[in-house]
Amino acid sequence: MMRVRIILSVFLVASMVAGLGAAQDTTTSLDQAIAGYGDALDTEDRDLRIEGFRRVERLFGSAVEGGYATADLYANLGNAALQAEHLGSAVLAYRRALVLDPDHNRARQNLIHVRDQVPDWVPRPDRATAFDSFFQWHANVSETERAWAAALAFLIAAALLSLGVVVRSVAARNTAVLPGLVWCGLLVSTALDPTAAAKNDAVVVSREVVARSADSVHAPARFARPLPMGTEVEILEDRDGWLRIELANGREAWVRSSSVRRVIDG
Repeated sequence: MMRVRIILSVFLVASMVAGLGAAQDTTTSLDQAIAGYGDALDTEDRDLRIEGFRRVERLFGSAVEGGYATADLYANLGNAALQAEHLGSAVLAYRRALVLDPDHNRARQNLIHVRDQVPDWVPRPDRATAFDSFFQWHANVSETERAWAAALAFLIAAALLSLGVVVRSVAARNTAVLPGLVWCGLLVSTALDPTAAAKNDAVVVSREVVARSADSVHAPARFARPLPMGTEVEILEDRDGWLRIELANGREAWVRSSSVRRVIDG
C-alpha cells in the first residue's frame, strides 16, 4: 500500500510539473508572438516582413494548441495569418474567434476585410440574418441566466392566466400569452447549441484547389478555375479522404480533405 501511495504521489507531482511546463511554454509562445508582431511591422523588406509574420502565426498557433484558445487569441492569429498572406488561415481564425465570441468586433471587421481580398468570382456567405443574430444573443447569455428568465416568464404567465380565470378577465388571459411565448422561446434556446450553425462550415486553406465533379483525381474539374485560399464552404459528405462541399451559391463539388479545415474541429 505504501508503495502504491508513493507511485501515485510521484505521478501526481510529475503531472503537475508537466502542466506547469506546458503553461510556461504557452506563455513563452505568446510573449514571443507579441514581440515578433511588432518587429515584423517595423520590417521594411517585404519578404522579411512576410517571413516574420509567418513565424508569429506559428507561435500564436502553438499557443492555441497549448490550450489557450480564446477569441482574442484567434483574432491575433488571424491578423498574423493575414499579414503573412495566408488568407485561408486568416478567415479560419476569424471564424473560430466569432464562434467563441459572436460579438467580437475586431474579428468581425477583419473577416469582412479579408473576404474582400478573395477573388470576386468566389461566392461569399451571407451571415447577416435574424437567425444569426439569435445565435449571437444565445452565445452571450449563460444557460443559468436563460433558466432564471424562463422561470420568471412562466410565473408571470401563470399568474396572469390564474387571475384571468378567477376574475373572468379576458384581458388578463390574453396578456398571459406574451410571457408564455417568451417562456417557450427560452426553453427552446436551452436546447440549442450556438455552434450548431457552423458545425459543417470549413475554409479552403491550400492554394489553388481543383474542385472536381467526383471523389477522384481523375474526375473532371467542376469549375473553370481552382478554388483560392479563403473560400468558405459547407461540408456535405466525408468519404475516404474526399469532401463533398457546397459553395455559398449552392454549387457542389469534391475536394481533397487535406485542402480545407473545419471551423469547428471534431
